[in-house]
Amino acid sequence: MLGKKKFEPKLMYNLTMDDLVPEDNFYRRLDKILDLRFVYQECKSLYGQTGNPSLDPVVFFKLELVAYFENIISDRALVKKAGDMLGIRYYLGYDIDEKLPWHSTISRTRGLIKEETFEQIFEQILKMCRDAGLIDGKHQSIDSTLVKANASLDSLEIKEPHLELKEFVNRVYQENPVNENNTQQGSSEVTQNNKNDEDNKKDNKISNENLKLVKMEKEKKSSSNMDRNKKYRSRTDGDSRIATKPKTPTAMYYSTFYSVDSKKKIITNVLTTHADRGDIPGYIEILDKTEARLWKLGLTIEEISADKGFCSGNNLRQTEQRGIAPYIPSKKNANTEGEFTSDKFTYDQVKKVCICPNNQELKYSGYDSEKELMRFSCRKRLCMNCPFKKLCCPNAERRQLKKTIYYKEYERLETRLAKPHAKTAAMLRKTGPEPLFAEAKMYNGLSKFMSRGLDKNQKRSYMIASVQNLKRLLTLTEKIRHTYINKFIFTILHFLNYCITMHAKKLRLSYC
Repeated sequence: MLGKKKFEPKLMYNLTMDDLVPEDNFYRRLDKILDLRFVYQECKSLYGQTGNPSLDPVVFFKLELVAYFENIISDRALVKKAGDMLGIRYYLGYDIDEKLPWHSTISRTRGLIKEETFEQIFEQILKMCRDAGLIDGKHQSIDSTLVKANASLDSLEIKEPHLELKEFVNRVYQENPVNENNTQQGSSEVTQNNKNDEDNKKDNKISNENLKLVKMEKEKKSSSNMDRNKKYRSRTDGDSRIATKPKTPTAMYYSTFYSVDSKKKIITNVLTTHADRGDIPGYIEILDKTEARLWKLGLTIEEISADKGFCSGNNLRQTEQRGIAPYIPSKKNANTEGEFTSDKFTYDQVKKVCICPNNQELKYSGYDSEKELMRFSCRKRLCMNCPFKKLCCPNAERRQLKKTIYYKEYERLETRLAKPHAKTAAMLRKTGPEPLFAEAKMYNGLSKFMSRGLDKNQKRSYMIASVQNLKRLLTLTEKIRHTYINKFIFTILHFLNYCITMHAKKLRLSYC
């Protein structure tokens, strides 16, 4: 039989949150394994003594976790979502008729709490992963990605040059020359002001034209972004930078680095920095913090893998000095000299010369301090009479060679990459940070930073990485719980089978 359901709200309900939220609810399970009460001590200096009641710091951090579990990047949308879901209310400790915090309160609280507190939460969750056996520590993979900033190219403005006092005074005298005739001073000032107004209008026109050029050049290569970041800055978010992603237009971005353990893909460190900084300088900073964090957990790094964007002689040397083996492929430069590449030349460390395939010496001719390269060149007479000139330097009078001061590190790197284990290290890198970046951008709020400023976005990065680690920790605990349940059920069934068998034997004996 079919009928019509009539809803008549009651004035009184005999229900509690425990009755409405199931025992296996995700946020109930999260609340059981993660204790955030230690943040009370960390935020003790922020407690207010007057005014309206302040936001509980534990509630704030729970809201942060909920935001990235639910892939919400807006504080307004977060409060709306929390008001609709009983599981989230139960996790936050808010009853059905209790008002949730205002969205602007969440934003202000994020700015008040120190970055170190967010880092401590990340470390607390990392320690839980270590205790659960999810971290090995021996092999770490490092990679970076661009994250869109809460700013647009329309907010760009030309940077004002910062002048020293002497330069400022000289410029003032140049723009305001002293007149000899005091009687004509007034008229000269008027004409000078008119000229200045005309110059300002021209400058404004030029600046507007420059901004238009920047917007018209969105599809150009990212190599020109370095120059544009030197000239322009965003009015809305001064820490964001112009950058370009493959197959996407130019926009304002931040750069986020992940260090990932190879055992269960747990994030061991996260770093957010300027998008124009590059991978090479960011490598040492994230390696320092990762090594220190794992050392606190009693773990040591033995191997590092990264892509070729992180490879430099200095990075290789500093990694080896720590007793860590780097698996970072080097960039292959195009050969424009001839068929004889630089690896055909041997370096004599005693004489400090390079020897060519014809056993002629290329003597030291200088040092490039910026690129840290040694320059060698052969005598013109020897090169012109060499039988291999067409293969060595067909378009030049003599062969010149550049050699990095880190040549030993690169030689050891090539030897290391030739071993079979290098393929395993490359596979660990491809299955480590890259899938985690894709997961975070699709499901955990890394698609865009809504906060403005490098420090606030670093806080968000800590929470996103914490959520990703918690997901793996909760998955493991769920598997363990199901394993124990299955073992318990199997034990009961085995015991019942044993009882039935013994009872059947007794019946047969009594019958006989």
